[in-house]
Amino acid sequence: MMSHSWQFLLLGLLLLGVLWLVTSSVLQLVQPYCRHRVEALFEKLPIRIQRYLNGIARRHGGELEPLDFWMQTFLSLVAIAVCGVLPLPWWSKSLVAVLCLLYVVQQRGKLKLRLRTFERQWPASLDLLAMLLHAGLSFQASLQALTELESRAIPLLQLRWLYRQLQAGVSLDEALSEFAVRLPSPAVTSFNAAVLQARVTGGALADTLMAQASQGRIEQQLAAEKFAQEIGLKLLFPLVTCFFPVTFLLILGPIFIGFLTPEG
Repeated sequence: MMSHSWQFLLLGLLLLGVLWLVTSSVLQLVQPYCRHRVEALFEKLPIRIQRYLNGIARRHGGELEPLDFWMQTFLSLVAIAVCGVLPLPWWSKSLVAVLCLLYVVQQRGKLKLRLRTFERQWPASLDLLAMLLHAGLSFQASLQALTELESRAIPLLQLRWLYRQLQAGVSLDEALSEFAVRLPSPAVTSFNAAVLQARVTGGALADTLMAQASQGRIEQQLAAEKFAQEIGLKLLFPLVTCFFPVTFLLILGPIFIGFLTPEG
């Protein structure tokens, strides 16, 4: 009985592997055609719906283009539906569901890590931008100078994308709004407010950005100190549940054994 169970398990895993390979190959073949069709369909949607879908894709898709994000999401749902329709054992379908859940958790972890990396690198990028502004360049010219840097830092990549949007004719308000959607961080909100205020009032944007960079470093230092202070509390639970019982057992064990062992 046990051998038959293992045979069914291996057969199910083999079927899932073959299904995955066939699905991946088919998707690679039809992706260019599907992309063209989906892009044409996407352009027919109202502008408000397009902006809403783009916002969701920018928020959850990381560095993927909105169209690629929605295509991957749709094709993943199709693959899950196909697995649900096929006459596979229940544990095979459960395995597919668990793998999809792990993939979603992994993507959310990547997005959180990306946001933390951005917040850690953001003060240095603000210093670069403020230095260019102090040199007499305009805001858009400073962004252009940043795009020429060969760096894969997340803030510089996002500022590069901001500059491309401005070059494509997108208004500054809309470009900054999409910037805040892609990276929902208080630092980005403060940056957008400073840029818009400087455009309206004509104030010194460079000094404001340098102040924001200093404030960001102070917040990072305070967060590091808070984390260091919380380490003791986080270690208290494993000490109480794992280390202390073993220690008490080693110390008090012989005493209890001595009381329970009859003399003579």
